[in-house]
Amino acid sequence: MSIPREQVDRFVLEAVADATAVDVASLRQATLLLDTQMDSLTLVAIVTRAEAAYGAVFDADELAEILRARSVGELAVIVARKVRAT
Repeated sequence: MSIPREQVDRFVLEAVADATAVDVASLRQATLLLDTQMDSLTLVAIVTRAEAAYGAVFDADELAEILRARSVGELAVIVARKVRAT
């Protein structure tokens, strides 16, 4: 099953907006996660949401990479790679 990359990008934008109470319209791929007041627990909640939505399981190395992500776009790249979005 192939998942369109645009779908994953939109999912991550909406997940970040929901988790941080930021208007999704104000988010861009370049938006820094720190600018949304993102913390590690909120990132883990987004990962859990992605795992449920796409049936993926992130391993410890992938979680560490997610915790190092600086922007919404970097987070989306990691999720897209995991779910093999095209």
